[in-house]
Amino acid sequence: MSQQVVRILIIRFSSIGDIVLTAPVVAALRAAVDGPCELHYLTKKAYAPVVEGMGAAIDRVHTIDRSTREVTVELDALAFDFIIDLHNNLRSRRVKNALKVLAFTVDKWNTAKWMLVRGWRKEPVPHIVTRYAETLAAFGAEEAPTWPPIWECNSEQRSGLCIAIGATHGGKRMPQTLLNDVIAAFPNQSITLIGGAAETTEAETIARDHGQIINCVNQLSLKESAQTVGRSRAVLSGDTGMMHIAAAMKTPVVAVWGCTRPALGMFAWLPAEGSVNIEPKGRGQRPCSKLGDRCRHGGHRSGDWCTHHVPSEQVVAALRAVLD
Repeated sequence: MSQQVVRILIIRFSSIGDIVLTAPVVAALRAAVDGPCELHYLTKKAYAPVVEGMGAAIDRVHTIDRSTREVTVELDALAFDFIIDLHNNLRSRRVKNALKVLAFTVDKWNTAKWMLVRGWRKEPVPHIVTRYAETLAAFGAEEAPTWPPIWECNSEQRSGLCIAIGATHGGKRMPQTLLNDVIAAFPNQSITLIGGAAETTEAETIARDHGQIINCVNQLSLKESAQTVGRSRAVLSGDTGMMHIAAAMKTPVVAVWGCTRPALGMFAWLPAEGSVNIEPKGRGQRPCSKLGDRCRHGGHRSGDWCTHHVPSEQVVAALRAVLD
């Protein structure tokens, strides 16, 4: 007699890095369920390619544009046994209320983050992968020991440096002066720039000033960007989704931090050997904001963000240790 299939809905709407960081938990959940299971994933349409990068680990992807009402009827008809809410916001609560099945919800530690930003807490917040894994305790799942396959590509022959120049908020964006210093330090190294449409002008300026640049900004799909990261010997990134993709692709990543800090629990998980976190000099250990949209030193008003205080020589030294 065949076992009944356990059908589980995983919810994480955004963004790139947060969804990439659910991959180890998806693998742990599938391994923990006793018997056949179907794992469905609900996300925003724009981020479906991230979930699709997990390949066969996810059986079906459901998406929304703006409202969860777009998929409520479809999801209800699937009669899920459980919901794993890895977002814990108003949208995910609406899904849980509509489907009325047993749900397990991640603890976002928002109060602890709030206290960190205000300087009232010193202890770092546990990594988000650890908190995701704790959400699955009832299934007997444990935190994965390694990254599962994601956006698989042939990375046996790695070459060059990849620089992810984009960031949603100014407090995470690497200044062009830092990028110029880094590129100038590696005149004989092939350097590929990746990013989105917002970085097009900046990338064109950098490419014009440095002859060894391969400018792929606003030219690659997310999968192609991930595979470019996977074929590189090292990645330079701010606190962005590409930092997490580099860790997932087992590419050493030098991560430049600014108004967010690793203490918020969103640093690269199990990064490759040679990976380094570099924080601003002279601006203390305290994060300015959860998202990097505000700077306690006034960078959101003056443009002098904390990323502008990361020593370029420290970044060059960290990259040189991997590339040379």
